[in-house]
Amino acid sequence: MGWRIEDDLDAGVEQALARAAERAFRCGARAGLEALVQEAQRLTGASGAAFHDGRVYVARTGLGALPRAAPGPSRRPVLVVWPELPTAREVRVLARMSAFGAALLAARAREQDAAARQVQLLKTQQRLTRRLTHQEHQRSRASHDLRTPLMVIKGYVDMMLKGTTGGLTAPIQRYLERLRRSADDQSAIIERRLAKVRHEGVEDLRPLLRTAFIPSARGHRAVDTTMTLPDRPVAVPGPRDDVELLVRTLARAVASSGAPAAVRVESAGDAGVWQLRVTLRSGKALPEKSLTLLRHLTQRLRGGLSLPEETGNGWVVHLPVDDTVPVAPRDA
Repeated sequence: MGWRIEDDLDAGVEQALARAAERAFRCGARAGLEALVQEAQRLTGASGAAFHDGRVYVARTGLGALPRAAPGPSRRPVLVVWPELPTAREVRVLARMSAFGAALLAARAREQDAAARQVQLLKTQQRLTRRLTHQEHQRSRASHDLRTPLMVIKGYVDMMLKGTTGGLTAPIQRYLERLRRSADDQSAIIERRLAKVRHEGVEDLRPLLRTAFIPSARGHRAVDTTMTLPDRPVAVPGPRDDVELLVRTLARAVASSGAPAAVRVESAGDAGVWQLRVTLRSGKALPEKSLTLLRHLTQRLRGGLSLPEETGNGWVVHLPVDDTVPVAPRDA
């Protein structure tokens, strides 16, 4: 009969610990400690129970005043009951429950550390959000301040080159052409820098196209190229080296043809594809070797190359759209 009583007591303690553990799992370690002292009071039949962490009481239940003295000289976590003195059997029960309470205390400390880290992370997030907002405002102002005078210069240069202000001498014509190329170079640099600030890690095809197709003083013959680009970033997923190699290959193909060209980038509806159209107004056809290289480069970027008959001499490069880049209106 004595064995059966002890066996029932052990089963009762296991059930009490299981209920406290479930409470801690659902509501936190502090709730588990409160459930633990309630189970200790129920098992021992005492008027009150409390859990001491070695310094202060962290959980209590029942009636009556707490014991004045700290429980135990070793200042270890312990469960106490009052006012009745526990029997030897109850002391063993309280010892088992005290050991579980120490585990709950460690879990509570981890929860407090995690909560403190969460608060710190929230503060850091708010600080970074404010900094990002400030940087975006500064970027918008820099975009306006840099582009506005450049657009004025390009506008006057284009007007003079068209003969609006009268005839031009040959030296003035060369100076204006050089000024226009410099303005285009500066526009490409601004576009590239601002694109890096706005979409870090995403390659925008627009500044690459402007840089590659702008005539430069490197001994190559200048080719008259008109360019039509969308207002939003032309983001293409893929390695930067592959994207740059494709654009440079297209530019060399246009330069080798020696014919005026038109470059146009547009989105193919909802297909998730960018269409880069290069149309040659005249000139010789592109060699098969160059076409093979262009097909290989577009396939590396998960795209394709087509030669539409209705456009005459030219190509259409199909490139996938990077959906991670939000659509944003172009700055002034």
